[in-house]
This record gives sequence, structure tokens and C-alpha cells, in this order.
Amino acid sequence: MNVLSAAIAAGGQLTILLVIVPVVGAFETRLSVQVHRAMLGHQTDRFMKPLGIAALLSALVIVALGLLEVPRIPAASLALTCVGIAGTIGTIVTSRFFNVPTNRMLDGWSLNDIPEDYGRIRRRWDSVHRIRASAGLLAAIAYLLAGYAR
Repeated sequence: MNVLSAAIAAGGQLTILLVIVPVVGAFETRLSVQVHRAMLGHQTDRFMKPLGIAALLSALVIVALGLLEVPRIPAASLALTCVGIAGTIGTIVTSRFFNVPTNRMLDGWSLNDIPEDYGRIRRRWDSVHRIRASAGLLAAIAYLLAGYAR
């Protein structure tokens, strides 16, 4: 559950980073906003939020069981799980406090009156998403390695 949910979330984040972000950036402003709203709005949250929560909760259970030594989990595995937790928390924080509010803001714009600083807003969203995708990839890799360390 832990590795699977983190891996699916990281795959989605990397797809957005490597495919959708460059495509949206290539469009003129109006179309860029339309595509962003259609592809990066709240639709992906239906999948990403539950996956992030599942990854975090399952990792916390693994650490708790490891600390209680039921079952005995090697220290390396627990340490890697904690790295994964840090990555998952990084994903949650960047999503909650940066990208999701920006998505909501874009949803409220009229396509006939897009703010002039859209380019700056778009670049910030892209930069924060790079951090978010990196944190998600870190989490997935750490959880996978933690499983191998058991």
C-alpha cells in the first residue's frame, strides 16, 4: 500500500512536470489558462490527495510498528521510511499552500480579463511543482528502498 500509493502519486507528478507543464507553457496566455484549468485544476486532486494520505498514513504505521518492534524492522528500513515521510510531507505542503491555491485563483479568472502578471504566476506554479514532483519521487524511492532493506 505504501510503495504503491507513493509510486502512483509520483508518476502523476512526473507526468505533469515532464509533459503537461511544457505543453501549457508553449501556448498563448488565454489557451494556457484554459488548459491549466482543465488539466491541472481539481481533477487530479481526486487521485493525488488520497494517494498522498495513504502513503503518509501507511508510512506512519510502519514506523510505529517498527518502534514497538512488532514486527522487528531494521533501522535502515525505518530511516528510509522517515525519509519517505519527509518527501510525502513536502508534497503535501507544496500542494496545499502553493499549487492548489493558485489553481483556485485561476479558476476564478475570466478568460477575457487575465491578469498581466500571469506569466510570473505560471512560472511560480511550475517551480513549486518541480519541488513537489521531486519530493514525491524522493518519497517513492525511499519507501521502495525501505521495503528492500527489510
